[in-house]
Amino acid sequence: MVVLKPLVLACLASTCVAASPQQVPLGNGQDFDADNLKHVARENGPQIFNALHSSMRQFGSSLKHNGMSFFPAKVPAKTQFYHGTHTKERVTGMEWLAFEIEHAEMFARSRGGGPPGKRPGGPGRRPGGGPGERPGEGPERPEDPKKGPAGGPGPGRPPMDGQNAGYLHTYQTNRELSNLLYIDGMSAGKTSMGTLDTTDFVLRNITDETAPWGDYQRAQDLCTLGSEWNVEGFIRMEAGFEIILCNFTEGLDFVSARQRPANGKPEGFNDLDHFEYVRGLAARYQGITAGRVEVDYSSMVSAFFYPLNLTNPDQNKTELPRLVSADSSGIVRLKEDIRSSLSQSKARDHRSIDWQGVVDMLVTRYSDRLQYLASNLSTQKDMLSDINVLLNVYIDYNKTDIETAKESCAVHYLRPVVPVSTQDHLLHEAILAVSTQICNSLFEVRTMLIGAEENESTNGDAAKSVVKELISRLDWSTWLECGKCAYNEACFVAIWPWGSLEDHEHPSCLKPDMITQRHGYWNMDR
Repeated sequence: MVVLKPLVLACLASTCVAASPQQVPLGNGQDFDADNLKHVARENGPQIFNALHSSMRQFGSSLKHNGMSFFPAKVPAKTQFYHGTHTKERVTGMEWLAFEIEHAEMFARSRGGGPPGKRPGGPGRRPGGGPGERPGEGPERPEDPKKGPAGGPGPGRPPMDGQNAGYLHTYQTNRELSNLLYIDGMSAGKTSMGTLDTTDFVLRNITDETAPWGDYQRAQDLCTLGSEWNVEGFIRMEAGFEIILCNFTEGLDFVSARQRPANGKPEGFNDLDHFEYVRGLAARYQGITAGRVEVDYSSMVSAFFYPLNLTNPDQNKTELPRLVSADSSGIVRLKEDIRSSLSQSKARDHRSIDWQGVVDMLVTRYSDRLQYLASNLSTQKDMLSDINVLLNVYIDYNKTDIETAKESCAVHYLRPVVPVSTQDHLLHEAILAVSTQICNSLFEVRTMLIGAEENESTNGDAAKSVVKELISRLDWSTWLECGKCAYNEACFVAIWPWGSLEDHEHPSCLKPDMITQRHGYWNMDR
C-alpha cells in the first residue's frame, strides 16, 4: 500500500494540533491534498454532520439510508445478543447477531403453517440476511438455479413441513469485541437504491451494480476481508442493528436456546408481531442504549471527505448519495484509508472525541427553535424574542461587534474540542461550516427583525424565508420525528423491507392494521 503524507490542517487558533506521522493518511496528490480535503469537508458539512448525528441511530439512518461512512467500533464484554434459527445447538462459524429480541424472534418462528395473523412483509417473508438467516433462508425470491432458493449459496433451507421448531438463542460476549467495523446507513438493506454501495463497491470491489440478494455470500466476502484486516465482525442496520460475527466461537458465550411455541397453539398466537417489531424498533430510534457499542468517531472515514462524484442517477432521489459514478481511484483511496483507520484506532486503544455529542449539542439547541421560527405559530415579536435568547449570549452590549459575535456563535460548541487525528480536523471543519451557516442566518434574521421593530414595520415573512432556507440546507432528521404516539400506535418510518414513499417522506404514528399494509418504497421487484 502506498504510504501517504499525513494532513496538517490549519484550524482556528488554540483548537487544533498538527497531525502526527502515526495518524491515518487521508491526502495524496492534487485531488487529495490537505487544502482540498478541508474544502470538501466544508462543502459536505451538512452531510458529514448528519452522518455523525445518525450513527447507530435507527431513525436518522432510515431516512439517510444510503450511508457513505465507516467507523471502527467495539462492543463491551458481557453484552447480550440474540439469534433466531431452526436448531437448538449453538452456532459455530459465521452468523448474524441481533441487538434486539424482536429482530431475532423474526428468524426464530416455527417453520410452516404460519401463526394466526399476518407475517411482516407478507406470508412467509422475512427480512433476509439478518440475525438467523441460514443459507437459502432470505426473503422469498425467484429461484436461481446456480444459487438455490432466495439467491442463497445453495442447500441449507430446513424442510417447511410445519413441524420444524424455531429457537431463540441468547449469546453474551466474554470479552470486548474490539475489532469491529460499523458500516453506516441502512447497510443491511437488500436494495438496488444505494444501501449496499459502500459494502459492494468499496469493501467487496464490485465494479458494477448487481442484484442485492445473496447476503450470505456478501457476509462471507466481508469476513474474508476481515481476516486480512483483523476485523472480527461488521455492524450493519436493516429493521434493527446487527453484527455479522465472523466466528461465533471467539469472544462469545452460548447462554441459552429456547424453543418457540408451535404455530396454531394459543401460546403461539401473535396477531401483533409486525406491530410489536416496529414498536421495538421505535424504542431504539435515537440509539441502541446501554453503551452496547462504542464508536470511534475520530477514526471515521467517509466518502464525504473526498472529491468523489456522489450523484444519484435516479432523478427522484437526488438527495440520496450513490457511489455508482465515483472514480475508481477514489474508491481505492477510500478503501485504503478505511484499513488504515482500523489500525490506527486500535493503536490508540479506540480513544475518540465524542463528535456525535458535539453535533447533538447543536441539534438540541437549535432544532425546535428553528422550526418554531419558520412556522406560522410565531409572530414577529415571538421571533425577536427567540432570536435574542439564541444570540444575546454572544454579544457584548458594552461594545457591540456583530462580526465577532458571529464568530463566537460559530465556534461555541467547538471550543472544548482539541482535534488530534486527521479525521478530527476534517470533522471540525465540517461542523464549523454547519454552525457558521446557522449563526450567519440567525444574525441575518436578527438584523431584519430589529430593523422592522425600529421602523415600526413588518418583516416577519422575509425573516421566516431565511430560516426555511437554512432548514432546507441542514436537513436534520429531527424535523421528521413523529412525537409521542398513542399506546396503540408506533412511529413508522420506511425501513427495509417495509414502508411506502409517504412513510419515508412523512413518518407518522400508525395503528397495527395500518402498518401491515405499508409497502412500495424499496423497489422490491428489482
